[in-house]
Amino acid sequence: MLHKTLKALFGTFVGITAISGSLFMTPTAVRADDREYIYEVRDQLIEKAIASGLRGYSLSHEPMIDALYHGRSDYITINLRAGTSYGIVGVCDRDCRDLDIALYDSRGNLITSDLQDDDIPAITLTPSRSGTYRVRVDMASCNTNACYYGIGVFGQ
Repeated sequence: MLHKTLKALFGTFVGITAISGSLFMTPTAVRADDREYIYEVRDQLIEKAIASGLRGYSLSHEPMIDALYHGRSDYITINLRAGTSYGIVGVCDRDCRDLDIALYDSRGNLITSDLQDDDIPAITLTPSRSGTYRVRVDMASCNTNACYYGIGVFGQ
């Protein structure tokens, strides 16, 4: 849905320790009310990644920003390299009360998850095998029809 505007939102990726407001560019045309939520989620994604102890990590994948209805799920497919340490952080807008993430390997086996009752899930891992993985995003609690969320994958 809105993930197509990410290239305009995120521009060039740099190390998380050097992330600042200049990292982001103005988004392409979206509804004004959507833009406010997209910026809110984008800003939180960087702040929460740093707060989650990912200093020294850099964005390794294009961040995903989208919207989900209460009780709904979505999957994001990512490729991870063996031996690289990763942190995956999720955030959501002010109407969201609980966002959960879980990481699955290509065979559907659960690798790790953060299912705590909060709106800032974070997981870390160092895969033993390179390959395709899927991040399941669950909008466990949203006070409106749909809440915006963001998922960032950081590597070191």
